[in-house]
Amino acid sequence: MIRRIQDEKQLLPWAEDPVGLRACAAAAAYGIDGHVCQFWLQNEDTLLCRVDDSMVLCAGQNADWEELSGFLPLSGAHVLLSREEEARRLGLPVVLSGWVMLRESGGEPSPFCEVEENPSLRELHALLTACETDSFRAPEFEAFYLDVSHRTRHGEAISVGLRRGGQLVAAAFCTAKSNALAILSGVAVLPQLRGQGLGASVVRALQARLCQPRQCVYRAQGEHKSFYEMLGFRDAFPFAEVSLK
Repeated sequence: MIRRIQDEKQLLPWAEDPVGLRACAAAAAYGIDGHVCQFWLQNEDTLLCRVDDSMVLCAGQNADWEELSGFLPLSGAHVLLSREEEARRLGLPVVLSGWVMLRESGGEPSPFCEVEENPSLRELHALLTACETDSFRAPEFEAFYLDVSHRTRHGEAISVGLRRGGQLVAAAFCTAKSNALAILSGVAVLPQLRGQGLGASVVRALQARLCQPRQCVYRAQGEHKSFYEMLGFRDAFPFAEVSLK
C-alpha cells in the first residue's frame, strides 16, 4: 500500500543511496509538508518522491509493481528517475539512460586555480545553456534559480565557478548531500575552452569544500566516462529516466 510519509526520519534508510539521496535532499531543503515536494512509502521499503514534475523511485524487494504502474501516471509527474532495472519493470519509454559513478574521497590533490564560491546563478544558468547537447538541456531559468538559491541558503547546495576576463567559463555544483554522500550535480565548461583542465579544476575545488566520504555523479550513456574516471569515479550501476506522460 502506498501512503504519504509523515516523519522525515522515515527517509533516513535512503540517505546513503545515490538515488534515494535526491529525495532526502529535497526533504532537507523544503520539508515534507507537501507544499513543494511529496513523499510516499510503499510496503516500508519502496520510496517515492515527487519534486515539481519529476519523480524519484527507490524500489525494495517488497515493491508492488502493479500498484506502482497504476499510481505513477496519476501522480502528476512527467519523468521518473530510478535504477535501470527498476525502470524496465515498469515498461515505460526510456528518455535517458546512463551510469551512476561513485568515488571514495581521500587524498585529493589541492585545487590549482582560484575559484569563486556560489557564483551568480544567472551566470551559472547561462553557462549551462551554452553547454547544451542532445542529451542535456538546461532547466528553465526561473525554476533553476528558485530551487538552487533556496537549497544554497539552507546549506543544501554549493557551487564553485572559474572566471577568465570576468566571465564565468567553468563551474561545478552539488545540490544533494547527506553526512555520507554528495551528488556532483553538474559540471560545465564553455565549449571553446575545453581540453585545458578547467573541468577537472572546478570539480577538485568543489570536492575540497565537501566533507562527505563518498561522492557520486550521473553521466549519460556514452558521455564523459574517461573524464570522471580520471577524477577517481567508477561505474556503480545504470540509471534510467522514463516518461510518465
